[in-house]
Amino acid sequence: MAYLTSGNSRYPLYLKAFHQFGRLATAVDTLVDNPEISRIHAVIEWIDGIWYIRDLSKNGVWVNGDSISPNKLYKLAVKDKICFANKKNITFVVENLDEPKDVLIPLESESSADLPNAKPILLEHYHFLPSENSPEVIIFYDVVEKCWYCETIADSTPTKLYDGELLEFSHSIWKLIKGADAAEKETLISDGNVSNDICYIFNISQDEELTELTLKNSRADIDCEIRSHHYLTALLARYKGQDQKANMPEHLQGWRTIEQLTKDIGLSENHVNIQIHRARKQLADKLQSEGISAPLLIERKRGRVRFAATDFKVFKGHELEVDSMIA
Repeated sequence: MAYLTSGNSRYPLYLKAFHQFGRLATAVDTLVDNPEISRIHAVIEWIDGIWYIRDLSKNGVWVNGDSISPNKLYKLAVKDKICFANKKNITFVVENLDEPKDVLIPLESESSADLPNAKPILLEHYHFLPSENSPEVIIFYDVVEKCWYCETIADSTPTKLYDGELLEFSHSIWKLIKGADAAEKETLISDGNVSNDICYIFNISQDEELTELTLKNSRADIDCEIRSHHYLTALLARYKGQDQKANMPEHLQGWRTIEQLTKDIGLSENHVNIQIHRARKQLADKLQSEGISAPLLIERKRGRVRFAATDFKVFKGHELEVDSMIA
């Protein structure tokens, strides 16, 4: 992700796709508090894969010692030195010109003295933080609603995340910067195409110890292999198949409480929540590698969950048990 450095800050300055500098605190992305600086002094923006700077000020912008033309695009390069109002104490150095991304950046806190040395987390669909083996929070992107959500392991209620929001985990504080979209909309970079043309095929062993999942669509078969979380997903698909056979209305089909899942699977509520997120994450990763976006595999609503897909089959010992299309 693109960033600048400044002698006035110990932290990198990560760039949004449309990043404004100036002394108008309510309007700019980076505040420069100096009387020589205009309310909106300059903007750095990402256009067709290239970073440019524009001078919008009264007192000018200098790049590598040369004044640039007002209100015209000037292409930036790594190691360029940007100076506002020809003030040597208001200088930025271009360190990276990668494409803009949504990112979590570490903030200093009293309980984490070494946090400034932590690396930013570039957000890609699904994250178990601080680690997948010991998650405290889950951050994930909903491609239908086009927004980031956060859930804690202790509280499975998803919370929508906004630009600039602070998150706390592992005794540290992190700030969300939604940098990928100039319009400040939800900003995960993707092809924008959400596919519902996927059939989910579960194959459960006769003793129900192993479950594998294959995804089929018009372009490919995607092997999701054998994973423990596939059994939970297959169980939710079974519930939905049962409700279909009972002619239950579609919006009611498949919903079950977390308490019922913990009883049926024999896992704690925390472990069930982790399994749900691992199932979602694996699917998101697999589909992303194929250039496909799809809705979340498992829906949540007020302490209940259900299998979200409409086209699925469940086999047990290679014999068909549930077929949503027949139901």
